Amino acid sequence: MIEYFGVLFGLQEAGYSLATLFIIVLASIAIYWILNLSPVSHWFTASEDVVPPFLALPAILFALFVTALASDVWQKHFQAKEALLKETAAVRSLILLSTELGSNAPALRQTTETYINAVINREWEAMTKGDHMNKESALPELESLDTAIAKIGNANPQPSQYTALRLNNALETLRLSRQQRISLAHDAISITKWAATMSLAVLTLVSVAVVHLRRPRAMKISMLLTVLCVLATIHVLSKNRSPYLGIAAISNNLLVDSLKILDQENPK
Repeated sequence: MIEYFGVLFGLQEAGYSLATLFIIVLASIAIYWILNLSPVSHWFTASEDVVPPFLALPAILFALFVTALASDVWQKHFQAKEALLKETAAVRSLILLSTELGSNAPALRQTTETYINAVINREWEAMTKGDHMNKESALPELESLDTAIAKIGNANPQPSQYTALRLNNALETLRLSRQQRISLAHDAISITKWAATMSLAVLTLVSVAVVHLRRPRAMKISMLLTVLCVLATIHVLSKNRSPYLGIAAISNNLLVDSLKILDQENPK
């Protein structure tokens, strides 16, 4: 059910900041009304005080879920950087190996350059925009590169065994790192984790309000501070929910620099 609502409102693509703002503000108003203005408010005010240490329980649970969510976010950033480094290293290996292929060099350089341009101009744009329909837009160029390397391996004269092995290893590394990059960009963190974190944020708000039950003004101030802290936390995590979004987004500069190396190896 939660996943359905996530898809319905496009939360994975749009982010969770506005949804959190709506839920937290609505919950705050409802909690304050129930405890102070509703027909059952007298039951709460007539009860015994709730000791402040009780507030620690939901607050700690919220902090634990935020920590787990942040760990997922930054782990994806680390993996995305690692995937980009491996993909770039594989591309540069192909470029440098082309110098050892004689008459087969132009074909490898051309297909490698075409693949890099496809990733930079189409696939990377799909990643940053959440365009899942075009996430495999560089696949034809990768297949062409695969075909070119296969032809080089079967050409006459054939490359040395060492060169052929390095070509194959570079291609396999390229495939795996590209697939990892696409997965990190388009397979979002489960919306259930975000929903659980928001639920605990609401529970923390309830605890803050109950602890200040007999002091409405202190309740308003405490709830406002809690809302601001929750919104700031979720906003930062939501902005960086994908390694290719936010202020710490992974860029394609390394792949762009590979084109410069290609130009140096193939001066015009």
